[in-house]
Amino acid sequence: MRIERRLRGFRPACWVLVFAIAGVCGSAPATAQTSKIGDAANGTTLHLKMGDTLEVRLKSNPSTGYLWYLQPKSTALVKLDGQSQTEPEQPGVGRPIFQIFRFTARRAGRGDLRLHYVRSWEPPQDNEQQFTVHIEIE
Repeated sequence: MRIERRLRGFRPACWVLVFAIAGVCGSAPATAQTSKIGDAANGTTLHLKMGDTLEVRLKSNPSTGYLWYLQPKSTALVKLDGQSQTEPEQPGVGRPIFQIFRFTARRAGRGDLRLHYVRSWEPPQDNEQQFTVHIEIE
């Protein structure tokens, strides 16, 4: 009964204001974009906005023991959200696949996203294959 009494005194204009505020606060944020890049983007600069998704797709051959790994010195401006891989186009051992890394732009700034193609059990080599993208996040 108390609630009903309080609501009776609530004017229609107040309800309009409450719904207007709820609409503004509950509105969906701007749509995040997804940028998909591959080997050809190595060494380039990529511009992202906060919340955007970056998908990096790199060719690898896991049957040789080599895989792409995120380097520890890679920028913290993007967060690794997931990793997957494709199936070989043709069956058989030694067929290449694509490793797919998904990142989210989480902070504004500039940095380098770095991946390296190595065998996990071997120490780092000076001549290891690298993939670097310069990232600028607004």
